[in-house]
Amino acid sequence: MDLINQQKISCVDESSSAMDRAQAVATNLYPNFLRRLLKSHVTGEFRLNLPKPFCDAHLPKQSCVLVLSDENDREYNTKYAVGKNRLTSGWKSFSIAHKLLEGDILVFQLIEPCKFKVYIVKATRLTQVDGATTTALPNQNFHPNEIANGKRSSEYSLINVKDVKGFKDFTIYVDGISIDSEMPIQCKAKYYELCKSRNMFLHENLVQGLNGKLAAEMISETIKIADAIRAVDSKTAPARMEGWDKTLKAFEDLGMVVGFLRVRIHELLSISRENQASVRLKRVERDGAEEEMRALDVKLSRVKTRIEKIDSEIDALAAENEGLDPVFKEIAHCPW
Repeated sequence: MDLINQQKISCVDESSSAMDRAQAVATNLYPNFLRRLLKSHVTGEFRLNLPKPFCDAHLPKQSCVLVLSDENDREYNTKYAVGKNRLTSGWKSFSIAHKLLEGDILVFQLIEPCKFKVYIVKATRLTQVDGATTTALPNQNFHPNEIANGKRSSEYSLINVKDVKGFKDFTIYVDGISIDSEMPIQCKAKYYELCKSRNMFLHENLVQGLNGKLAAEMISETIKIADAIRAVDSKTAPARMEGWDKTLKAFEDLGMVVGFLRVRIHELLSISRENQASVRLKRVERDGAEEEMRALDVKLSRVKTRIEKIDSEIDALAAENEGLDPVFKEIAHCPW
């Protein structure tokens, strides 16, 4: 049997055993469900359908934000569309961050009403890197894309955001090269706080080979948008927020973890649109009331005209009555 066929059989065996491993993980987790990833889940629109029976039994009856917490307690906000039992915004960030592939199996454990603990079981531990067959590391989150052109800065690969004790220890690496010189210190400080708040480096999954200056501009723009989101009020134009979302989506397509910002924008847009819809309905209601008032004004004008006519007739009859005095006297004094 040649090497290619051996590899195919090995991959099939690993894939079939992945479900066994996933079921073993799920044994003592409740409530839970397993999801084998399809190509549509990890490419294109990045939408993940959830089991309807589980959703009906355990999830809210209206669309909401669901939090996905990975095995390192990193949290990702995703948008749950209740009508379709589907995760949309935010799921792409989770998928890219964990380098999920078709055939991987996820174990979802509901640990809070709107929060899942997610365990990842890779479909195969046999991977190809630059044409060389390698055995994946025991860490189930390992993926060949963690290697850039065969090597990467060891410092960048090993550092976890939890290990960064303070801002002075914070260095931004892209493809193993520091881009700190491209970042204004104030922007870098804000980015550090944002990474700490999310418990991860938001840029760590950027596509390989991305220009350092472009990466720095993306980070700077992300910070500007984050600040702008914080400053949103009822007067902020929805079109402006939609512009932020389009920019962040472009960044997300390049691997930047900004799904949580997009979820926040969608929440604000939802409130704004709901309010605007209510205002539009009230304006329609007011237009109807004004039309009714105009109709009543016309009717009132007609009634006033009629009253004036009747008043004139009454005055005429009163004057005529005063001219009847001689007639009354003549009749009153007639002989019996």
